[in-house]
Amino acid sequence: MNTNLANTNIDKHLNISLSTNENVLGVVCISHGMAEHVGRYKWLINKFNKSGYHVYAANHRGHGSWIDANNTKGFFAENNGWQLVTDDLVAVIKKAQNEHLNLKHYLLGHSMGSWIALSALQENIKLDGLVLSGSAKLDYLTITVQSLIINVINFFKGKYHHSELMDKLTIRRYNNLFQPICSPNDWISSDKESVLNYTNDIKCGFIVTIGLWKDLVFGFKRVFSYKSYQNIKFDIPIFIISGDKDPVGGNGKLVRDLHLFLNSFYTNVSMYLVSEARHEVLTEKNKEENFLKIINFIKQN
Repeated sequence: MNTNLANTNIDKHLNISLSTNENVLGVVCISHGMAEHVGRYKWLINKFNKSGYHVYAANHRGHGSWIDANNTKGFFAENNGWQLVTDDLVAVIKKAQNEHLNLKHYLLGHSMGSWIALSALQENIKLDGLVLSGSAKLDYLTITVQSLIINVINFFKGKYHHSELMDKLTIRRYNNLFQPICSPNDWISSDKESVLNYTNDIKCGFIVTIGLWKDLVFGFKRVFSYKSYQNIKFDIPIFIISGDKDPVGGNGKLVRDLHLFLNSFYTNVSMYLVSEARHEVLTEKNKEENFLKIINFIKQN
């Protein structure tokens, strides 16, 4: 694992926002989701800062500032993409810990970023708490079918292909659940302004490459394998928060599956399903209430 930020270029893609509170309580690292960027987290970062927490948030490869630097949109790397984004996140966490030795450290991962966060845990990093938002545990059959489809597309189109088929099988299918459809992204939130901001952001909602999908499936197999969690710290408190109308979480079912999975070896796992909320509980109409759930968990740990 490479935790040298200069070597991984993560320093170029890292946003550090320091709390100006007299009494700083800790540091929160953020791992964002697919086809978005850390710029979308300004409201959340400001809330953490005002609550007394520094925030470290880096764009994942193929997202945000990586796109600005002329890297392929929605593409991790030529090889070992999942391990590289995992190493990037671990490097950010270790940087935050080295710069704030006497503070508590927390990690918040959303959607794809939640699975990268779980992958980072397997590197045996020390954390005082983990928050998983918009997450889920996929079953073996779903992962296998996705893998077969992705491998076929990759064979004919290559890893740089931006796959409309995979987009239709996932994101478009999620959105079709919310009729009548007002935008391509109604599935992320019931707050129309949040959806409009996402839709109008050219660095959000784009179709990712087959290479990223291959890396993601590899990540699923890793983070949902019991064997991957051997010889790690099982006392890290984990809080899972998702909407009960989030299609990624199977309207709560796959979120409960994730809770059961993690609860089978971690000693402190809690879960909260937000009524009527969709994929992004922190852009929902009741985001203040949802943030309160998260900050209370952090302060208690």
